[in-house]
Amino acid sequence: MDAFSSLGALVALSLAAAAGSALAQPPGPSSGVQPPMNDFNQAFYRCDQGVAFMISYDSDQPAKAEMTTNTDARHYELKRATAASGVAFAGGGTKFWTDGKAVSVEGAKASFQNCRMKGK
Repeated sequence: MDAFSSLGALVALSLAAAAGSALAQPPGPSSGVQPPMNDFNQAFYRCDQGVAFMISYDSDQPAKAEMTTNTDARHYELKRATAASGVAFAGGGTKFWTDGKAVSVEGAKASFQNCRMKGK
């Protein structure tokens, strides 16, 4: 094997390793899917039975979020999570998911059903 062949093989292995590592990462801010939010990087949701919650994002292309509920005033620290569609944040057994129309919250103390963004 000459020097050019060895160099080509090394470059190919390096690129394959980098691609495999990138594929293993959960979607982050660069995934292109963003949750709905206002100018303050927040979203307010009202749900059935008088429950409500607020999501505060760390940026307009968030990697982290904090969910605060009106039922127990608890703060749930969430990180961007893998989602087959839409966008998800999870942490401490709690998961928030939205595709911009539907909303799902799992693992919080209250039951959040039929949630809508305030003003929609």
